[in-house]
Amino acid sequence: MIDTSLNIIKQRLTEIAPRIIQFSLNTGASQQDLDKLEILIGKRLPIDFKELYKIYNGINDEENWGNFFYGMTFSSIDDIIENYEFRINQSKDIEPIPLKKVDPQINGSNLYNLSWVRIGSDGSRSGLFVDLAPTDRGNYGQVIFIDGDYNVGIFIACSVLELVNNFAADLQNNLYYLEPDALEDGQHFLEAKSSIDLGNWHTVDKWKHLADR
Repeated sequence: MIDTSLNIIKQRLTEIAPRIIQFSLNTGASQQDLDKLEILIGKRLPIDFKELYKIYNGINDEENWGNFFYGMTFSSIDDIIENYEFRINQSKDIEPIPLKKVDPQINGSNLYNLSWVRIGSDGSRSGLFVDLAPTDRGNYGQVIFIDGDYNVGIFIACSVLELVNNFAADLQNNLYYLEPDALEDGQHFLEAKSSIDLGNWHTVDKWKHLADR
């Protein structure tokens, strides 16, 4: 169950980054919110995606500039819809832009794949997506990282549940710390240690195989 790992995450963040728990995390999304997203995408949302968002509807930065998985934002349903509509407009009337390097679980035929649902962002052109159209080597609802600067797609987790479980384990193993400059400003903003830093995936053992291709 996803709530077991979320309880671990809540407990650990309360210890190391309490402002994320106190100010950043939104309360759960409504069924109406989830239905709206599902209608927009035209595909069923994975059960574990719905379970996560019924507990926490992403984060906000009104009182604390917090973040979540791999030090990325955790998108609310409204954020997801806004990004999805943006990608619809960006991809309109242009040829598909193929990714240059991808893991075999990912269909890399188009950077603006509308079967990808962005649940996290680095604040620029890269982010975490729930993939609703994997290859035959992948899983419906798998989590992938798309580097929009280098047009690279990396397999991250088989499911949202596995993503949440991994985040809980990494927090317990002290693989996150508070970003010093943000802390000086009274903000609790997570930085991932180098061994899991997706922003520098080309140097991380589990992901750098794509850099060598």
